[in-house]
Amino acid sequence: MPVTVRDLVLHRPLSIRMLAGDDGVELGWSNSSDLDDPSPFLEAGQLLLTTGRQFLAFEGLRDYEAYVQRVAAAGVVALGFGTEVLRAGTPAELIEACESAGVALVEVPYATPFIAVSRFVADRIAAEQRRLLEWALAAQESISRAVLGSGGLAAAVDSASRALGCPVAVLDPDGAVLEGAAPGWLRERAVALLRRGTRARDHGDDDRGSWSVQTLGHSGRLLGAVVAVRSDPLTPAELSVITLLTALTELALEHAEDQRLGFRSVAQQLLALLRDGRVDAVRRSLEHLPAQLPAEPFRILALAAGEVAPTLRDSLERMAAGRGRRLFVVEHDAQLLLFVDGTSRVAVEARLAESEARAGLSSEARWRTLDEALTQAVAALAGAAPGRILAFDELMAGTVLGLLTESRVAELARLRLGGQLATPDGTARLGEAAVWLAHNAVWDAAARELGLHRHTLKQRMAELGRELDLQLDTFRGRAELWAMLVALDLARSSLR
Repeated sequence: MPVTVRDLVLHRPLSIRMLAGDDGVELGWSNSSDLDDPSPFLEAGQLLLTTGRQFLAFEGLRDYEAYVQRVAAAGVVALGFGTEVLRAGTPAELIEACESAGVALVEVPYATPFIAVSRFVADRIAAEQRRLLEWALAAQESISRAVLGSGGLAAAVDSASRALGCPVAVLDPDGAVLEGAAPGWLRERAVALLRRGTRARDHGDDDRGSWSVQTLGHSGRLLGAVVAVRSDPLTPAELSVITLLTALTELALEHAEDQRLGFRSVAQQLLALLRDGRVDAVRRSLEHLPAQLPAEPFRILALAAGEVAPTLRDSLERMAAGRGRRLFVVEHDAQLLLFVDGTSRVAVEARLAESEARAGLSSEARWRTLDEALTQAVAALAGAAPGRILAFDELMAGTVLGLLTESRVAELARLRLGGQLATPDGTARLGEAAVWLAHNAVWDAAARELGLHRHTLKQRMAELGRELDLQLDTFRGRAELWAMLVALDLARSSLR
C-alpha cells in the first residue's frame, strides 16, 4: 500500500505527532527546506519538512497562510515542523493555516532527524514498488499460463479480471464481446476507436470509473480491442498486466483470423458433403473449426456475393466462430449462403438489416431437403428489393408474379413508366391503376376505395392507357400494366 501520513504517526521510533489535516494523505516523497518559497524545488505529493527558520520574519497569521498556500500550490500535501531547533513547539499560526488550507501537519521532535523521516518514506515507497512489481510478475505469469493452457483466451481474460479485481473483456472488430464482460458505455468507446481503423489506446477516469481501451491488430486490419474498467484508478503495474493481456490476445486473434480465412475454402468442400447427405461427417470435421452446423429445422439466407462488403462478410464469419450461435457461412455459385437456426437467425438478420443487405430466405428445411432450400433461398434473393430480406414463403404468397421483382424486369418497367413516375400526378395515377386492377378492373369497387366517381376513374384509366399505348380494355393490356406495377413494388398490397 502507498505510504501515508498515518504510517509516519504510527511508526513509534519516529515519535511524530499529528497536528492538523487528514492523516490518510498519500506521500510520494519527502523533502526539507527552510526557504520562504521553496516552490521551484517541489513536486506534487511531497511531505515538506522545515525547522521554521523562514518563520522568524513572519509578523502574524497572514504570513503563515501565504506560506502554506504557496507550498500547497506547488503540490505539497503535508508539512512536518521540526521542534526545539529554533523554538519550542509548533507555531499556533502554522496549525491554523494548515487547517484552513487542508494541508496535513505533523510535529517532528528534536530527537528525530529529518533524514530518518525521509528514509522511512523512501523505504516504504521502495517496498510498495517491489510489491507491485512482484504482483505484476505473478499476474503476468498467471495470464501466460492460462492462455497457453487448455482454457485459452477465456482463461486468460478470467485470470486478468481476477488479478485486477474488475471486469475485463475482449471485443471483436464490431464491438461484440468475445470473452469476459464490459458495460455498454465502455463498448461504445471501444467501437468509436475501432471505427477509426488505426491502432490506438484510450484510457482515463470519470464518474463511471477508471477505464482502459486498447485496440488490437494493425491499422487497416484491426482484430478487436481489450477493455477494462474499475472504480479506483489503474496503477502502472496494473496497466502492464493489461498490456500483456493485449499482446497475448492479439496473437490469439491473429491465429483465429488466419483460421477463419482459411476455413472459406474448406467450407465449400463441406457444403458438397452436406449435399451428399454426409451430415455426421461434417459435424465431426467442424469440432475443431470455427463454425457449427445449425440444428434442424434450419433456414438458408442467400446473398449475392458481389454485393457483400468485405466487412460484412468478416462480421458474419466471426459470428459463426463465436460461442452460443450455430451458424455456417459458405460461398457457393456467386452467393454467400448463411445456414441459421433459432440460435443465430435473429442476430444474423439484424446484422444484415444494419448493413442494408439484400437477401433471400428459404422456408424451414432439413438436411434431406437441403437442395430444395438452396433453390428457395436463391429464388427469394432474385425477388428481393435492395436492402430487404425476402422470404421464399412471402415470394410464393404473391404467386409466380413475385419473380417479376427481379432487377432486370424492374429496370424495363421503370423505363416504360418513367413519364408517370417523374411527376406526383403520374405516380398517383399508377397507384389508382393498381387499386383498379386489384379489384379485377371492377369500376364501382375500385372507385369506392379511391373515393372517386366511377366515371372519373374510367376517364383517368383511359388517359393512362393512351399515354402508355396500352389497351386497358383488354386482358393483355391490363396484364402488362399489372406486371409492371408488381415489378416496381407498386402493387405490394395486392401480392399479399
